[in-house]
Amino acid sequence: MQIVEPTYQEVKVVKLLAEAWNEYLKLPVEHPMEQEEFCTAVHACQEKVLARSGRRYMNSASEE
Repeated sequence: MQIVEPTYQEVKVVKLLAEAWNEYLKLPVEHPMEQEEFCTAVHACQEKVLARSGRRYMNSASEE
């Protein structure tokens, strides 16, 4: 089985999203759900970025 890792840039984007989360936590809470909603949105973005390596694998496997 071939292992397809995320690129340097993909890892960078995922880490920047985590950094955005850490910075967001420094803001005062204005609504009881806002941190949970922001966290869910960050995870959704990270999933999209990390799915790229899986898509590359699937695309290369279909070409064989």
